[in-house]
Amino acid sequence: MRLFALLVSFFLIFASCDSEPETPFTPEEKEDTEPITYAITCSDDSFSSEPVQCSPTLSESELDVVTWNIENFPMQSNSVEVVTDIIRELDADIYAIQEIDEIDAFNAVIESLDGYEGVAYDVRGGIELGFIYKSAEIVNFGTPIELFDGETSPFPREPVEVDITHSNGLSVKLINIHLKCCDGSEDRRTAASFKLKSYIDDNFPEDEVIILGDWNETFDAGSSFTNFLEDSINYIFADMPISMGSGDDYSYPCTGASYCPSHIDHILITNELCENLTATSTIRLDDCISNYLTQVSDHRPIMISLKADD
Repeated sequence: MRLFALLVSFFLIFASCDSEPETPFTPEEKEDTEPITYAITCSDDSFSSEPVQCSPTLSESELDVVTWNIENFPMQSNSVEVVTDIIRELDADIYAIQEIDEIDAFNAVIESLDGYEGVAYDVRGGIELGFIYKSAEIVNFGTPIELFDGETSPFPREPVEVDITHSNGLSVKLINIHLKCCDGSEDRRTAASFKLKSYIDDNFPEDEVIILGDWNETFDAGSSFTNFLEDSINYIFADMPISMGSGDDYSYPCTGASYCPSHIDHILITNELCENLTATSTIRLDDCISNYLTQVSDHRPIMISLKADD
């Protein structure tokens, strides 16, 4: 944790300069409780809990997958260094990244990380998607492809799909998404949700698939993702226990507005991965880094861990 202590001191010298946040779909207000990490099963929705750690202890035998919106990266002149240090400290196997403003700066992060590789895609000027992965544990990283090219209404940022294999033998298909923000765009997110589900149903009905990213909406009544939620035999939001929690662990921990906090970053898995899922976590970096929310990102990373097939 010495890294985070240094970062706390480092950020204190900067003045807050947060950009205007996009307004997410308004969630219900809930009471606060202690932060927890959820270990859930797909069969009965039960879960146990333990304290979240900003620098978690991860197992090399499991595939650790993170989704992280890094908000108009780079927000500050030191953002490359700080994000590099965070990724090195978290030590997850693969990161699906949203909201890359400068691809050169993103590439500088990758170049600064020993043992990591990555790629960014120009899916919309200034709000790009990317992946960063640990080459020692991601033993195969396929050729990423952009999906739904030209369908800008449901997908203002085209999803990016890639096949990966972990050193434990588990192979999965990742689809990195960043859906349209805000109240008034529910129809566009609903259309995106239906297109994503049809794409998987038609092409990968028995494959291990993960759709992860900034979905820009909660799971409240009337959710745009009802088609996935109602097909709970085949699809499971691994972060559902976080959404059902108090709000302390929501991915968008804003303050001062009716929609704050919100849980709008999600990790959806197909039922083929149910027996592999061991934990879902919110990484509360704002507990460890001073001014994180205004100088690094307004989103927290969400992580799942997956064990090898039995």
